[in-house]
Amino acid sequence: MKIAIVGTGISGLTAAYVLHREHDLHVFDANNYIGGHTNTILVKEGKKEIPVDTGFIVFNKKNYPNLCRLFDVLNIESRKSDMSFSVHCEKTSLEYNGSDINRVFSQRRNILNLEFWRMLKDIMRFNDESPVLLRNGIDDKITVAEFAKQNKYSEKFIEYYLIPLGASLWSSPAGHFRSFPIKFVLEFLDNHCMLQVNDRPQWRTVIGGSCKYIEPLTKGYSEKIHLNKSVVSVTRKNNQVELMLSSGITELFDEVILATHADTSRQLVKNIEPEENNMLEIFKYQYNEAILHTDTCILPDNKRAWASWNYRIPATEKDYASVSYNMNMLQGIESEKIYNVSLNQSEQIDQDKIIRRIHYYHPIFQPGRDLVQSQHEKLIRRRGISYCGAYWGYGFHEDGVRSALAVCASYNQTLTV
Repeated sequence: MKIAIVGTGISGLTAAYVLHREHDLHVFDANNYIGGHTNTILVKEGKKEIPVDTGFIVFNKKNYPNLCRLFDVLNIESRKSDMSFSVHCEKTSLEYNGSDINRVFSQRRNILNLEFWRMLKDIMRFNDESPVLLRNGIDDKITVAEFAKQNKYSEKFIEYYLIPLGASLWSSPAGHFRSFPIKFVLEFLDNHCMLQVNDRPQWRTVIGGSCKYIEPLTKGYSEKIHLNKSVVSVTRKNNQVELMLSSGITELFDEVILATHADTSRQLVKNIEPEENNMLEIFKYQYNEAILHTDTCILPDNKRAWASWNYRIPATEKDYASVSYNMNMLQGIESEKIYNVSLNQSEQIDQDKIIRRIHYYHPIFQPGRDLVQSQHEKLIRRRGISYCGAYWGYGFHEDGVRSALAVCASYNQTLTV
């Protein structure tokens, strides 16, 4: 079959890798690089080049089984990563790092702070009660804010822990995260062993940057990848599907796989069916500017509190996420400079220390997504069009791979060694 795949993120590339041997594939992407959120920047430092990831950074073997299987097939090497988490509040100057007692109390005055102790107590209660609540069943319509109120969690727990944690994980503004379905959040935290102190999975990062998997993943069909080719419409026509590019060129395919964000896919399909439209409409997205830089002002004031993930509570609530990733800690970068990737916060960063700005969109999950995600098969090979992407799961690399493999299974193809 002649198949078009739109998008070169992990979903599109996984589908292409599995299907290219049996089908005539053509892969299109509006970007000038392959990889989507796999975007490694090579930073020159003296005579050496340092690969710094700006999108996909870490994974673990427990929660990323399909991605790990793909990496095994491609012989991708990885190393252990540090996954510590810190919070700094611009309003109160409170900050802490959750790694151990020393860093939890990186500000020694918090030893005598009763509200801080109440927050810690609520964290322990949250970790203990959440798995039980999941087993008993939680309505997907209950939001994070409603859950916190119903269970009488303290304001400091919500402001200094729950919101920073969720906003960091999903690159979401605090206000949006409050509207996330709590069932979705607790399922993720429980699955990733983040509701427990012991027996957490070891997080890993790709040696040499996540871009290292791109070449082996595209070997065999790289000449069929068309970059800087923006698809503007996808139209079903007489048992075929027509793709139109921004240049006005059209081409017919037997089938099309849309490995783009849900809102993009929804806009591309011109004769979209009501059920398709209603299902895709549940997935919203948030724009984030990722800034690669060497300014440490966005890290906690106290170096004891520095972590891999550093969330900053702004003095006034913003409509964007404010988290910074310390890439030296995450990727094991050996340098006198501290390389950070900060979401937004441009006004706080020394402009002379900015290396690159990248634009990303991250999914925002809302009540109702549970039912839609359970019906993914309805949007696979539906009159010639299939949909895949990380939005069919928690929004991470593993979800993108899994959704692509679900599409490939409909062609009786799977990932083989």
